[in-house]
Amino acid sequence: MDRSIQWFLRLAFGILCATSNIHLVSSLNCYSYQSSRCIVRNLQLYSSDLGSLKFPVYSHIELQQAGMDFLSPEIVLRMKWVSNLTITNGDIGKIYLKHDLLELIASNSKTFEIIIGEGNNTDLEKMVITGNELRGIPNNIESLKSLMTLKLSNNKIEFVDFEQVSQLEKVSHIDLANNRIYYIIPYEPFELSCLEFLDLSNNFMTEIEFTGWIVPRLRTLSISSNSLTFTKDFNEENFPSIERYTDNNNLFDCRWRAEFVSNLKQWKKSKIFNIPPQDCSKAVQLSSSTYRKLNMRDIRNYTFEFDNHDQLQKQINVMLDAEEKQTKRIETLNGVITQQTEQLKETAIKLLTQQAIIDKLLVQIENLQRKMDDVTPARKNVPKGSRDKLIQEIADVVWRNLSEDD
Repeated sequence: MDRSIQWFLRLAFGILCATSNIHLVSSLNCYSYQSSRCIVRNLQLYSSDLGSLKFPVYSHIELQQAGMDFLSPEIVLRMKWVSNLTITNGDIGKIYLKHDLLELIASNSKTFEIIIGEGNNTDLEKMVITGNELRGIPNNIESLKSLMTLKLSNNKIEFVDFEQVSQLEKVSHIDLANNRIYYIIPYEPFELSCLEFLDLSNNFMTEIEFTGWIVPRLRTLSISSNSLTFTKDFNEENFPSIERYTDNNNLFDCRWRAEFVSNLKQWKKSKIFNIPPQDCSKAVQLSSSTYRKLNMRDIRNYTFEFDNHDQLQKQINVMLDAEEKQTKRIETLNGVITQQTEQLKETAIKLLTQQAIIDKLLVQIENLQRKMDDVTPARKNVPKGSRDKLIQEIADVVWRNLSEDD
């Protein structure tokens, strides 16, 4: 009797859970409406258990405080009418990009991966993934041929590959601020003919080179609050349309900074640059190799507005002398490597010679073996003269090869 009651209770509980889940999913409605946008709150589900999930028939849906392991292709397929998808304050680790979306916005949703399917996506114009857990620019982002706005600020991105970004031919706005970017993988030429806004502020970059940049429409550039000691090739030719440039809160070397600011004053739009000449750190000293890269040897003849010009001159001379010593050391190491390479070549030749001798000996042994096989069946009747002749041939082969070995 007890077992019957337990079985009945379990059955009733299972039916209750099943019906409640079906009711939850099938009754998915808009919590509220804002500017023709349907807001769905507290949607909790697993991508493997969708039931009869149906989304409201709206082109713009916002999921607030949603929780799911994966916004999977199966879920995306049920958003037939959705062209604009917004996700806020939720917990959705992975998001599969719906192929016909025009806009994807995900903020503070603990997202660590955006999955972009293979093939070109010709519809998406805006992607905003902010305040999340991304560690890199999404793979296959170059397939978003219509993308105009890319905002990935406030994530955990550590490096940027410009080859990916350079294929976004229509992008005009890129925001990568407040990440952990310490390195930009260079790509030349880096060309974005439609780019107007680029923000790389509040990252960990120690150097940046604008060599090969082709950004004719770029108007706003921010590299503030990094750990930059210098920039290379930031000139009027590369940035003909620049209107707003900020690089404050870096660790610029004062010697480099003085000439940089002087060059900025020569630009036609110099009034837009409000950069204090003393926005630098006298404690930072660039290495001699860095000066070589920057073609700064003429810095000896440059007049700086520092308190102790003689001391500065002395420091520069010391760095150039150190560079010469390093160059000599490299030349010495190259000589050692060349010598060792020659020795290895000689050893290889000796090994090849020994191998040839061994191969020759093996051939002769095979010939002797065949002769032995010819006389073996009649071993008892072998004439004494033939046996002595065969023994002499074997002795000659062994002696000759021993002599060649010596």
